[in-house]
Amino acid sequence: MRQDKRNILVTRPLSAQQFEYARILGLEPIIEPALQFNFPDYWDSVLKVINEHLKSDWVFTSANGVKALEELMDAGLRVRPEVQLFAVGAKTRDALQDLGLDAKIPIKQDGKHLAELIIEEGKINSVIYFHGNLSRDEMSDRLQDDGIEVIELEVYETIINPVEMPNKPVSGILFYSPSAVEGFARGTGFDQELPPLFAIGPTTAGALKERTDQHVEIAKQPDTEVLLRTTADYIFNKVEQSPSERD
Repeated sequence: MRQDKRNILVTRPLSAQQFEYARILGLEPIIEPALQFNFPDYWDSVLKVINEHLKSDWVFTSANGVKALEELMDAGLRVRPEVQLFAVGAKTRDALQDLGLDAKIPIKQDGKHLAELIIEEGKINSVIYFHGNLSRDEMSDRLQDDGIEVIELEVYETIINPVEMPNKPVSGILFYSPSAVEGFARGTGFDQELPPLFAIGPTTAGALKERTDQHVEIAKQPDTEVLLRTTADYIFNKVEQSPSERD
């Protein structure tokens, strides 16, 4: 464990294991969640939509969509064995596996490639898309362009919180979604020179590049531990090298 730790601002909660891993890497997370999530008190209308489209496969692009499914199952929903499940990435798939469900994921874990995976199945006419109120339309648009019906099912609400820089030195800022970028814009904002910026994936990086000309480091996989390693490597091996060492 490094003793010369560097503070990082993280715009979403970390698990105890992730927090400890960050500290092993020499990072001291300061948690300022950009988002909070609300789920319905009653699921009757959602269950009605599902039951009206029994032949549609199911698509998930976030762990929150899976959390909503868990609550639906607690409310009495039974997952039929013939339903195919698709997830945007490994974390979402793992959350489904925790419910005893299997899902297919694309090799490249983003909405565009998830849509391509569904299209390549070749026999899907419609899907139910479990999503939040701020979910992006990239995947839905691609499926609809190919003639696949997308049944939009809003199962949670995302509330964006303004994020402010802490009153202590920070060596990096970690972003997990375009909505988190919006939260930072509503708080401290991007009009000043900021510490190095880190994104969980290319979509989030794109949202950052719309706000600032600063360089953005992107995790090679959409995974928190990979993002933390990316951050530590950049801070300790690039930022803190002298110019001659970087040449």
